[in-house]
Amino acid sequence: MKFQQQHIFKSKLDPKKGCMLLADPLLDEAFFQRAVVLLIDHSVEESFGLVLNHVTDVKLSELFEDIDLDLAVFNGGPVSPQQLFYLHRFSQIEGSLKVGKDLYFGGNWRQVIERANKMNKPHLYLRVFAGYSGWGAQQLENEVSERAWLCISQAENDSIFKIKVEDLWKRLLLNQGPEFKIFAHFPLQVSDN
Repeated sequence: MKFQQQHIFKSKLDPKKGCMLLADPLLDEAFFQRAVVLLIDHSVEESFGLVLNHVTDVKLSELFEDIDLDLAVFNGGPVSPQQLFYLHRFSQIEGSLKVGKDLYFGGNWRQVIERANKMNKPHLYLRVFAGYSGWGAQQLENEVSERAWLCISQAENDSIFKIKVEDLWKRLLLNQGPEFKIFAHFPLQVSDN
């Protein structure tokens, strides 16, 4: 029997809009190693999400002359890496999509930037991503059934914006119960054990 079939890294929830996906600790695909993905949309045709914990060295202020926000740009996934996407905590933004409690995707860029500029700590209100993570029909369900992902409950602002990026995967996995402790502490390289 394969290790993948033996271990308990099994999702109790099905993927749905607003939930988060935690990558299997053995998943070594570069874009998804120890990834936490927020599902922005999920349907029978496709799934769309953003990797929450893979930060780049690029700052938003480096991409736009008229924006002074030194927010880190995150690697949202391997699809359309030249395109920017954003999550924010600002209600009443034209065209934004609610994906969780006080959590929104997209909408009027100028309105979002204006609101972020008024914040003492804009990184607690806005996160920008280059690219996204996408799955075709039934692809994500198949990956979840193969235990590549653990689907957990709805995203919360405290998880997304307040937990240190480098600790997010581990902390969310530990929150799933004591049976996941071994996976949360699993080394990136098995030889490091």
